[in-house]
Amino acid sequence: MIKMLPVLIAAGAPLAVAAQQPADSTRQDTLRSITITATRLPSKAQESVLSVTVLDSAYLRCAQPQLSLQESLGAVPGVFVLNDANFAQDLRIAIRGFGARSAFGIRGIKLLLDGIPESAPDGQAQVDNLDLATVNRLEVLRGASGGLYGNASGGVLSLRSDPVPEKPFIALRFTGGSYGFRQLHVKGGARLGNSGFWASLTHQGLDGYREHAALRSTLANAKWAWTPDSTLQLNVLLNYVNSPRADDAGALTSAQAEANRRAANPNSIRYDAGESVQQGRVGVVLEKSWSAGRRLRVRGYSVWRNFDSRLPLQSGGQVAFQRWFAGGGAQYTGGQRRWRWSAGFDLDRQADDRQRYDNLDGRRGVQNLDQREIFTGAGLYALAEWKPAGALALSGGARLDLVQLRVDDFFESDGVQSGESNYRQVSPWAGAVVRLNPRLHAYLNGTTNFETPTLNELSNNPSNTGGFNPDLRPQRTVSAEVGFRGQVPAAFAWEIALFYTVVQDELTPYELPDFPGRTFYRNAGQTRRQGVEASVSWLPLPGLQVLLNHTYAHFQYRKFATPAGDFAGRQMPGLPRHWGQLDLRYRHRGGVFANGQLRYTGRFYADDANAQAVNPYVLINLRVGYRHMFSFGDAEVFAGLDNVGGTAYFNNIRVNAGGGRYFEPGARQLVFGGLELRW
Repeated sequence: MIKMLPVLIAAGAPLAVAAQQPADSTRQDTLRSITITATRLPSKAQESVLSVTVLDSAYLRCAQPQLSLQESLGAVPGVFVLNDANFAQDLRIAIRGFGARSAFGIRGIKLLLDGIPESAPDGQAQVDNLDLATVNRLEVLRGASGGLYGNASGGVLSLRSDPVPEKPFIALRFTGGSYGFRQLHVKGGARLGNSGFWASLTHQGLDGYREHAALRSTLANAKWAWTPDSTLQLNVLLNYVNSPRADDAGALTSAQAEANRRAANPNSIRYDAGESVQQGRVGVVLEKSWSAGRRLRVRGYSVWRNFDSRLPLQSGGQVAFQRWFAGGGAQYTGGQRRWRWSAGFDLDRQADDRQRYDNLDGRRGVQNLDQREIFTGAGLYALAEWKPAGALALSGGARLDLVQLRVDDFFESDGVQSGESNYRQVSPWAGAVVRLNPRLHAYLNGTTNFETPTLNELSNNPSNTGGFNPDLRPQRTVSAEVGFRGQVPAAFAWEIALFYTVVQDELTPYELPDFPGRTFYRNAGQTRRQGVEASVSWLPLPGLQVLLNHTYAHFQYRKFATPAGDFAGRQMPGLPRHWGQLDLRYRHRGGVFANGQLRYTGRFYADDANAQAVNPYVLINLRVGYRHMFSFGDAEVFAGLDNVGGTAYFNNIRVNAGGGRYFEPGARQLVFGGLELRW
């Protein structure tokens, strides 16, 4: 069996090493074999007009705790991640700055799993139901994606789960580590005639580095695929998560963090801050293909979510909602080699029954909000690619979004705040890629899109009444990008992308002194984002891969006046100007492997006024392991050490938090290890 190094396509450069092949055969050009599908009109990696990175299963899973996407996203330039240790707040992912405003979950980025939206129709996405042990591939589109998916400004995270196996298998994985971390994963599948399936179950728990930071969750997933012939495939996808406990340790002031980094905010303990969630999902994807590249893809899905949270405050400090969202769509692709096109539609609807109660030291008090919030969206899109000459490809498209936001207020004691808003927006985009020589491509694109506030952002009304915040407006984005990608020689690949983005009415977070821990939103007048993303992938020796990326980002308020001051010219908070990562990955043909990672985060600010700076830091992470094939199957043992140098850093920063409570300290060191068996 040939053991492969993880494939990383960053900088348009997938590189792989076959450890059992001669050294000279490892300088192979695999660009042509990589197809990008998240662009809705599939294209080869080097021919894409967008900045795109692909991570394969080996990179996503190799000796990782498999707790968070943060473990792998550092390999992608332009992507900045915080908050991977507070599971009540969820991972905060920002692509080119979009998503940094999120108080919890992922915002401004479209999240897909097997083509089914993980993002709710209003644009908010949670990752508490993602089991990384089942994720086989991750495509990251950087840049505005409104012309592709709507209601997202930063880009796309498109995940693919494991395919149905050709042969029956069973796999077990045991992992444990510091601060009470334990995880058990079991997975199995088989093929029966023209259909097949796999199913998985994961149970995990964590006590946490800080006080009041525990997690308990169980995730179940299944896929069934029916393929009666080579032109037709039907996939049925099932997902369920039960997370009865995800504590929120809260944020500290600088003095509190210096006195005791592992302490929780006193109010988090007093009010038992945290959340519990149950969610189930079913999705269906049908794909039919014909000759001459014609293809039809139809999808449908339904998701329900029961959510309860306790904020570290009394008035309205307990929030519960019962969410149901569903939708579907169809896409037809046609055309020949020089001319390809695709058109389709998306229909989605979300209904949140939201209640708010007083938090009486962790107990539910009187109710002070009861309303139904509804998001209905319809999108029509078309895109095309034309190759007038062999070295040039032109792409373009447009999307029409029709959105209705409605709130029905059932809590009448403070008045009736029912109402609705309707939006109609066209988002065009265009791009081009040119082959300068067989190993060098240049690309450029220009995009526009808009992004509505989420239902949660709207329902956090600073007037402390029901209904939506009447002052929030959608944000609008115009962006341009130019980039180059190449290989010199085949074992050395690189990419550089330069982008410029202007956002009108950017949604920005803030807190009020009377409601600590609750995040409100307002529109900034205008922001400007410009930056450079660079990455390199190099195979200097057989079995050794070097991956390096760096991002320079100058994100600035151009126009932004608030009651707290005029912040025009200030750097946008929560985002450094410089960050990057160096990966050294080695796998010996005998089965031994080792990975070393150095991650750098530059100085940034915690507030709009740029009065509170967050110092730069460097984290070093190590992974080692051994994989062996036995007659009955494979076995792998692995171990890891995060933050080797014991750096004092902050795992999360709460932007514009009240009372100077910005800081959530990260663990000084974290050790883990595990065993994986597969039959």
